[in-house]
Amino acid sequence: MEHKPERTGQDDAPHAIVVQRIQEDPIAQRLEQRHTFIPVRCCDLNAKLMETLKLDDAQKEAFNLLTRRLQAIFHAEHLSALLRLENLYGPLDPDDDAVEITHLSQTQRDHHVDQLLDEFSGLLYSAHYKRLTREEIERAVQMGSQWSAKLEVNFELYDRLEIFARGYRVVEVSRRRWQNLYRTEVIELPELQRLIMAFRIKPDEKNSSGFDPDKVYLKTFKNIPETDLEMLLPGAKIKLSMVDRGKIILPTLSGMAITIYKLIRGLIVLTLAVTVSAILAWIVFIGAVGGYIVKSVLGYFRTKSKFEFGLTRSLYLKNLDNNSSVLFRILHEAEEQELMEATLCYMILWDYCRGEGCQSGLTENEIDIIVEAYLFEQTKIDVDFEIHDALGKLARLGLTDVDAQGRWKPIPLNKSVQSLNENWEKIFRHPPLVPTP
Repeated sequence: MEHKPERTGQDDAPHAIVVQRIQEDPIAQRLEQRHTFIPVRCCDLNAKLMETLKLDDAQKEAFNLLTRRLQAIFHAEHLSALLRLENLYGPLDPDDDAVEITHLSQTQRDHHVDQLLDEFSGLLYSAHYKRLTREEIERAVQMGSQWSAKLEVNFELYDRLEIFARGYRVVEVSRRRWQNLYRTEVIELPELQRLIMAFRIKPDEKNSSGFDPDKVYLKTFKNIPETDLEMLLPGAKIKLSMVDRGKIILPTLSGMAITIYKLIRGLIVLTLAVTVSAILAWIVFIGAVGGYIVKSVLGYFRTKSKFEFGLTRSLYLKNLDNNSSVLFRILHEAEEQELMEATLCYMILWDYCRGEGCQSGLTENEIDIIVEAYLFEQTKIDVDFEIHDALGKLARLGLTDVDAQGRWKPIPLNKSVQSLNENWEKIFRHPPLVPTP
C-alpha cells in the first residue's frame, strides 16, 4: 500500500473514494479528535512567546532564567522517575547484558512487572497517551488488515499486553483489489500517530515465538493505520486471502485433474502396446507433472514470503524505539509537555494580567480559552489544553495565586525565579526515594 498525506481538502483524484465509517471505529470513539499534547518544540515555543508578547530586554532575561529554572526542576523530577523505572526494568529488559548477581523469584518478577507497567502507564498519561482496552484491541483486529494477507492473532500467547495511543487523524491509502478490476482506489483510514506496546509472553514450553517469558518487551511505532494494528502483535500468523489461495490451489487442482486423465489414458495405451518409447514418454510426462506440482508449491511459499517481506518492511519504517530506549523517549516527551504547559500557561496569564484590565485575575475557564486561542493562532492546530493540570503545576511551584472566587493571578515575572529557587532547594532537601529490587 502507498500512504498519502493527510487529507485536508477536496480530492482531485479521478477515482472514487471509499470512506470508512469512523463512527463505527472502536478506537476512534475514545481518542479525542483534538490534540491534548502541544505539537511543537519547546525552544520554538519559547522564541515565539518572546516575539508575540513583545518582551523588553529585562523581561527577556527574566523569561530565559524562568524557563531554564523550570527545565531544571522538571528534569530533576523526571530523572527520579527514570531511576525508579531503570531499577524496575533492569531484570526485565531483554537487551540488558548485565550479569544478574541477585536472582528474582517468580513472585518477585511478577511484582516487578506489575510495578513497572503501573509506573509506565502513569508516565504515558503525562505524555498524553491513552490506554486501549483489550476489547478495543480485539475489535480493531477483527476489522481486518488492509494487506491482501490476513493475520491471525493468538491473544492466549500473552501474559500481559498493554497498548497506548496518542494522536488521531484520517489519512488516504491507495490500494488495488480484484473486486475493482485492480484499478487504483483510495480509502480513508483512521491512523494513530504514536503507538506504544508493552507485552510479556506466557511461560509455555511450547512457545516458539522466540520471546523470553521472563522479560517485558516495549516498542514504539509511528503512523499506524488502526486496521493494521494486528501486524504489530507478536505471534501473529499470516493467513492468505481466498484470492491468493485460489491462485495456488486452482492451478494445482487443474494440474491434478489433467494428471489423472493422462494417467488413465496412458495405462490403457500401455496395456495395448508396451514399448520402450512409450515407457520413456511416460517417464517424461511424470517428470513434467511433478515439476509443475513443485512449481505450484514453491509459488505458495513465494507468495507468503512476499507478504512477510511487506510486513517486515513496514515495521522497519514505522518502528521508533525498543525496550529501554522507549523509556527515555517517553520521559523526554513527558518532561517537554510539562515544561511547555507550565511556561505557556504562566506567560499567557502574566501577559494578560500585566495591563490595567485584569487586576482581579482570571478564572480557569478564561485562561483555558485564551491559551487555546493563542495555540491555534500560532500552530493552526486545535489543541485541547489541559488547563487544570497546568495551573496545578504553577501553584505547586509558587508561580500563581488563587483567591476564594477561583480567580488566578501570576506572581511578577521578576520574582518568579526566586520562587522557583526555593522549589529547587526542596527537591534536593527531600530527594525522592528510589526503590531497590
